[in-house]
Amino acid sequence: FCIMSHGSGGNLVDIQGGEMDVEEEIVKKFYGTQCPALQGKPKLFLLQYCRGDEHDLGVLRGTQVGSFKLPEVTDILIANSTVPGFVSNRNTKHGTWFFQCLVEVFKENAKHMDIRDMFDQVSRVLNEKESNDNNRRKQTFEVTSRGFYKKLYFNPYEVVDEQYENDDEEYKNDDDTVSDKQQKNKKGFRKRVMEAWKALVN
Repeated sequence: FCIMSHGSGGNLVDIQGGEMDVEEEIVKKFYGTQCPALQGKPKLFLLQYCRGDEHDLGVLRGTQVGSFKLPEVTDILIANSTVPGFVSNRNTKHGTWFFQCLVEVFKENAKHMDIRDMFDQVSRVLNEKESNDNNRRKQTFEVTSRGFYKKLYFNPYEVVDEQYENDDEEYKNDDDTVSDKQQKNKKGFRKRVMEAWKALVN
């Protein structure tokens, strides 16, 4: 769904000049209880409207000679345990549903999966949870990206180690002692880690 309009006070302005609460009057209309025909189907909202009066003038980065501007709001990824208007469920023994799923997914996948892919997996696991009471409660969590496009790994050493695990053949047939080989491999590995890490953050 693509909507292009003006904005006022953080709300969208309709064709008659009135304000519309995007969350209440648009997004919620497609929730499962109000729009059962679209249950289980992806719903993408492309919304073009001003959400305030501030202008992003950017932030200078680098020296005067090679400086360039970045947006003021960038590289921000926000994960909310639930969506606006809903409670965040908690098990009295095991803790909140969101962090149960988060820990489970991160422990299993942090060594090879970036943060956004892991959030997708957290969403799948959380969607399967259901309370044991008569209401059989469910929960959805929300991720908001603000200029966040980089691959973020919580365990880059593992990623680089797997990537270069067969890359030490140069030391295979030399006459160094075992400790010398280990030291060389260690230094080479550190260099590759730093190169890979710089590529991720730049």
